[in-house]
Amino acid sequence: MLIALPTCVEFAEVYLACLFAGLIAVPVPVPGGSSSATERVAAAAADCTPEVAITTSAACGDLAERLPGTVVEAVGDAGDGDADLHEVAGRDTVAVLQYSSGSTGTPKGVMLTHGNLLGNIVGFQRGSGIGPDDVFGGWIPLHHDMGLFSQLTAALVLGAPNTLMPPADFVRRPIEWFRLLDRFGITVTAGPNFAYDLCLRLISDDMLAGIDLSRLRLAINGSEPIHAPTMAVFAQRFAGTGLRPDVVSPGYGLAESTVYVSCSRIGAQPTVLTVDPAAVESSDAPRIRAASEDGKQIVGVGRPAAHEVRIVDPQRLSPVPEGGIGEIWVRGDSVGVGYWNRADLTAEIFRARLAGSDLDWLRTGDLGALVDGELFVTGRLKEVLIVHGRNVFPQDVERQARAAHEALVGFTGAAFEVPAPDSRIVLVHEVSPTLLADDLPGVVAAVTRSLTVEFGAPIRNVMLVRRGTVRRTTSGKIQRVVMRDRFLAGEITPVYADLDPAVSALAGRAHA
Repeated sequence: MLIALPTCVEFAEVYLACLFAGLIAVPVPVPGGSSSATERVAAAAADCTPEVAITTSAACGDLAERLPGTVVEAVGDAGDGDADLHEVAGRDTVAVLQYSSGSTGTPKGVMLTHGNLLGNIVGFQRGSGIGPDDVFGGWIPLHHDMGLFSQLTAALVLGAPNTLMPPADFVRRPIEWFRLLDRFGITVTAGPNFAYDLCLRLISDDMLAGIDLSRLRLAINGSEPIHAPTMAVFAQRFAGTGLRPDVVSPGYGLAESTVYVSCSRIGAQPTVLTVDPAAVESSDAPRIRAASEDGKQIVGVGRPAAHEVRIVDPQRLSPVPEGGIGEIWVRGDSVGVGYWNRADLTAEIFRARLAGSDLDWLRTGDLGALVDGELFVTGRLKEVLIVHGRNVFPQDVERQARAAHEALVGFTGAAFEVPAPDSRIVLVHEVSPTLLADDLPGVVAAVTRSLTVEFGAPIRNVMLVRRGTVRRTTSGKIQRVVMRDRFLAGEITPVYADLDPAVSALAGRAHA
C-alpha cells in the first residue's frame, strides 16, 4: 500500500493498519509538492506497482492519473470496514518497502521485515540510552527513514509520547522546532547537519526569549557528513536556553539497515579528531593519523552497540588495520533482506562476503574508519574525487568554496567528476540572488583561487546557479550523482559559469 500523506495522525493510522494487517507499507512524499517529490512517487510506484494508494483529497485526482493500475483513495474515505487481516505478520514478514533517498541514482526499495524494525529499535535503545520515559518529537518527514523509524516507530514501540510538526514549518521558521521542543518537553529529537546550520543562521537572539531546552537529552545529527564546527557553535550559541553541550549526538545510519547503526550515547561528549589531511586523502592506504590544530576535523558517530561493523578494503575484500579508511560493512538484526525486484543488486550489496568467509554483510558504500572502537565516517565510496593522485571528498570542495566568498555562505553546492576526456572536477553552487550580474565573475575567480590553493591542483570549472537548483534528499544529503547526470544532460541553467571548453562540450551546451 502506497502511503502518500504528509505528517499527520492519519499517516500513523494507515501505517499501523498496514503493519497489523500484514500489508507492505510504502511511504512516499505527497505528489505535487515539488518536482523531485513527484518524480520520487512515480519512480517508487513504477518499481513496486502498488494495489492501493492512500493520499490527501487534494492529491487524489493527480495521483490516480499517474497510477492508472492502482486504486487511489483519499484518506478517510474508506470508512470503518471490517477487520479483515491480510495475513498474520511474523518477524520475517516484510513490513515496509522503504525507498532510499536516491542520493546516488534511482530510488531503490529496501525490504524491511517486522524483525528488522524491532531489531533497529533495540539497537537504537541500547546504543543511545533512550527508553519509554523519553518524549519524542521533531519535523523530519515520515516518508523518510529517520522520521518514520527514529521518530514515529521508536516512540510507538517504546510506548513513549511523540509530537511531530510539518517539515515545511521548520524550513520556513526553524525557531518553531525549538518551540515544539520546549512546549512538549521533548527529550529526543533528530535532524541532519544542515538543520543545525539553518538554526544558527535563521534564529535570532530575540526569538529565544522564554525558550527552555533543558529537558532535551538527545538531538541526533546524522544523514550527511557532520561538520564539527557546526556542532560546537550550535551548543555554544544556544547554551542560554538550557541546552547542555552533550545533547547533540552525531549519528550514522542508512535505509538498508532500517535507519540506525550508531550514535553517541546520551551524556557523552562527541569525539572530534584533528587528523592529517594527507593521510586521510592518500590514494594508496588512507588512514586516520593525528595532526596539529590546523589539520582536518572529523567527527565520531559512536560505538556500534547492536551491529557488527568492519572497515573493508573494497578491492581486496579484506579488513583494513585499526585506523585505516575503507568501506563500512555492517551486520545485524536491522539489516534489510534486500532490494525489491533487484536480485543481482541484492546479492552485491546485502550478501557481500569477506575474503575466506561465508558470512553475509551489508556493503554501505560509505567510507570510514574505526578508532578505539568508535566509527568515523569520511565520505562516499563512489563520490570520492581524484586530484593528482589524492582522494578528495566532495564535501571538502563544497565547504572550501563557501569559505572563499560570502555570496555562497548558507547556500548548497555539489562537486563531482566528469571525463573531459581526462578527469575534471565540476562545482555547481547556488549563489545569493541579491548579487549583481557584474559581480558573478569575481565570485567564480575567488572560488577557483581558493580551491586551487587548498587542494594543490587547478579546479576551474565552476557553475553558479539559483537557490533550489542543487538537489537534496529529504534528509539533506546532496544528490551529487543526480547533479552530475543533470549537468551532463545539459539540464542545469546557470546564472554564470566558467567552464573549460571540453567540459562545456561534454555537457552538450555552452555555459558562459
